[in-house]
Amino acid sequence: METPHLMENGNTPQNRKCCKVALYTSIFVLIVISFLVSTVFYLLQPRGTCWAHGSLKKYAPTAEKGTMIWEWRSEHCQGLVQHLNETLIIMEDGNYYIYAQVNRKGEVNESFMLVLYKTPRITLNEAVGPNTGNKNGTVNFGRPFHLRKGDTLYCELNVRSRSILSEHHNYWGLYKI
Repeated sequence: METPHLMENGNTPQNRKCCKVALYTSIFVLIVISFLVSTVFYLLQPRGTCWAHGSLKKYAPTAEKGTMIWEWRSEHCQGLVQHLNETLIIMEDGNYYIYAQVNRKGEVNESFMLVLYKTPRITLNEAVGPNTGNKNGTVNFGRPFHLRKGDTLYCELNVRSRSILSEHHNYWGLYKI
């Protein structure tokens, strides 16, 4: 009977070694799986937030309103937003944060209002600047909107004078939330 007892005790270190190998292998496999899952989720996420920004390039007052010509910049908007002339066209349903700011210098004899429209001429937002008679004025707004594919956005200003500042002081745009 002594002989089997010795064989059992002789196998104990070998069993422990097998258990350690199995434990370390299991830990390694779990680490590799978690790394692969994290990598897949990272690769599936969009690279950045879509944003489109227009800076005022030229302002041409007309009899009733001012026509604003924008210089557009956008990033990460492939298939989401497209800019065409003075408008932004929404290519994918979703929530977007829209912002705008226009500055004027000099006195004007009328109210100072910036309006954001969605075609067909649906008012999304109106922002009214300082009352008439002030030397300088700024009007701005920013808020989220739910937009649908095919929506076309544009801004109009009711000031007919040439007192609008240009370039970086006047802008509008959006980013996808």
